[in-house]
Amino acid sequence: MDYKHLSLENRDGLLIVLLNRPESNNALNIRIRDELEFIFSESKKDPKIRGILLGANGKNFCSGYDLEEVVETKLGSFRHRILEYHYELYSFPKPLVCVLKGFCSAGGFDLALSGDYILAEKKTFLFRPEIRFGGPPLITTLARKVGPSKALSLTLLGDPLRSQDALELGIIDEVVTEGDSLTKGLKILEKLSQWDPKLIRAEKEISNNFFQGNLYENLKKEFDLFKEFLENPNFLKIVSEYAKSIKQKV
Repeated sequence: MDYKHLSLENRDGLLIVLLNRPESNNALNIRIRDELEFIFSESKKDPKIRGILLGANGKNFCSGYDLEEVVETKLGSFRHRILEYHYELYSFPKPLVCVLKGFCSAGGFDLALSGDYILAEKKTFLFRPEIRFGGPPLITTLARKVGPSKALSLTLLGDPLRSQDALELGIIDEVVTEGDSLTKGLKILEKLSQWDPKLIRAEKEISNNFFQGNLYENLKKEFDLFKEFLENPNFLKIVSEYAKSIKQKV
């Protein structure tokens, strides 16, 4: 695949994947999600890749799904490979470290939550605004970090979280207060990926599927419910109005 919206660098088997749509605050259009799904799919099969560090170019990690595209496609972007994309990232069998900065919103929040270890710069904000335009934010993704009850209360509150708040809640693992966050992330990834790949795969399989149900089935059930909202004839109008109220492009 020709990567239009990702920047890739392999450092001795540690693959650095940077979201590269800074002009749109790395909004997740169909193309960038397809590229992410593809690189994760290829990397899990490549024995030379030991793990992935996921970060972003520009000031912000990710502003969520590209709402301009969502409106232009009449919600088609929301429907596009929604289960396949999320499952490919969340079931990645090798270590995944996410490095956050700036705003990390909606689908960008969910993308960040795919990390086995999540670092955030001090001024990072995490936000789940979907509930404000009538869409159900994913519970499965956040529940993996804080449990289903806390995931529900945080979702219903709908308030932005500073990185320190996210650390105290157990959503992220570390706040980077000095030095380069990507360099710090690479050091963590090196530690996580030093073990036998079969052992890492087994531990991730246990974490994903043994305590809160099967990951694939949980995601599928959530997206099946989401489809009911997409069938609401007023949903497109609500999303369109919300899209006008925010600024995803720089």
